[in-house]
Amino acid sequence: MIYPIIMRGKFMKKLLITAILMSAFTFANANTTNASINGERVRVGDSYGQIVGKLGQPVSTYDYTKNVNGKETPVREVSYVDGNKTYTITIENGKVTHIKTSR
Repeated sequence: MIYPIIMRGKFMKKLLITAILMSAFTFANANTTNASINGERVRVGDSYGQIVGKLGQPVSTYDYTKNVNGKETPVREVSYVDGNKTYTITIENGKVTHIKTSR
């Protein structure tokens, strides 16, 4: 009857490894409500002008529209790099709605 105990141990190790990998992936692509980028605080609700005033021009910009309750809404995604992190800031109707961090 030792075999089931050994198999259970292997299963637990696999489960633990899976949980660790999932946690690392979640941390690598975290959504936040505020972030310190290049020493400046950026928050959900800030305007695009405030972001550029604090951080300067982004390294990349992507503009598109999305349909919200039957109305076309302008969206801009801007990216900034700080060390080994990339911050993607989503701006809808001129206000920050999401801040995503990735490595």
